[in-house]
Amino acid sequence: MIELILITSFLYFLHLLVPILVKSRMDEAMFERARRSLENLKESLPVFFVLAILSIFLDIEANIDIASYWIIFRLIFAVLYISGFRRQPANEKGYEAQPLRSLVWMFSIVCLFTMGVNLI
Repeated sequence: MIELILITSFLYFLHLLVPILVKSRMDEAMFERARRSLENLKESLPVFFVLAILSIFLDIEANIDIASYWIIFRLIFAVLYISGFRRQPANEKGYEAQPLRSLVWMFSIVCLFTMGVNLI
């Protein structure tokens, strides 16, 4: 689990750089998606770290695989969000739906929930 925490920390550092790198090379919309993707990660990252550390402390080995899936889902989420893959046209409120991205996000939340349940 410690390795997964370190990998996650490294990926977070890389994710911090993405908006900067994208802004100089891509359009404003992609920069904004990269920024929002980073903000979304900042919302779930503390929960992941707490659950991962508790899993180490309580020796919950089942959470190792689930944490790995969480990382994979977050990577897929970031790629989908930043690339705008299969993004639907904006509605009257300006919301651009991206159902596949939402599904991947939901799977990542299920991973966090499952890690929490395993601690009980």
